[in-house]
Amino acid sequence: MDWLKLYPWINDLSHCQRAAQLQTLLNRLLPIVGADACLLMLIDLRRGMQHTFCAGLSARSQAFVASNTNDDRYLHAYMDSNLMGKSVCLQELLPQPKAEAGGFLERYQPYFDYRFSYGLVLPLNKHQQVAISLHRHRTPFKKLYQHDMNGLGAAILPWAHHYLAQSPISSRTKLCHEPLTPAEKQVLNLLMEGLDGSEIADHRGVSKETVKSQLKSLLHKTDSRHQNQLLFRAYSLPLCFD
Repeated sequence: MDWLKLYPWINDLSHCQRAAQLQTLLNRLLPIVGADACLLMLIDLRRGMQHTFCAGLSARSQAFVASNTNDDRYLHAYMDSNLMGKSVCLQELLPQPKAEAGGFLERYQPYFDYRFSYGLVLPLNKHQQVAISLHRHRTPFKKLYQHDMNGLGAAILPWAHHYLAQSPISSRTKLCHEPLTPAEKQVLNLLMEGLDGSEIADHRGVSKETVKSQLKSLLHKTDSRHQNQLLFRAYSLPLCFD
């Protein structure tokens, strides 16, 4: 981890108040920490809600991970082991045979196929937490990375407190400036599950042209320029379709 480059990054993070800014910062973080992907989550246990931010993942992978956090066996193993505040190698915490139980890896690997991961969860208060994980495809993290990860977590804590004060997880931020139709809601949900246009059409029993028209309407109603931006907004905001 390049701390000389990380210090300016931490300074920029301290002024970050918007999801789009954070996305840019997380992309900048990857080469600094020597990771291929990064996940950052702000979690509200009381309301069962979260903000999820990613870097190094495709839009489909981001949407899948954000909508399946509750099934993450690595996160469950971390919490069950009372490791709060400690960075750990997730593959050492949960060896592959245990991770494969219940088909977890089979479901996740098409979207999130990383062999080496470090994770850390820190408490913000009694009901809220911030979690960060870094991932690599080929090269294992060195043992000293645990110390670096703890330092990164300590740097993120002040930002997390400030960000939640400005944009609480419980806020009713609207994704759409116009109400979505039931069909549009279903299309968006399927899109967030990782289906493409053809698969959505097959799933709903409609034509590809119908799905294309509904996607165009979703882009308009959410002020999104393209599908990737739509997915980013959908998984990074607490959704409100009312």
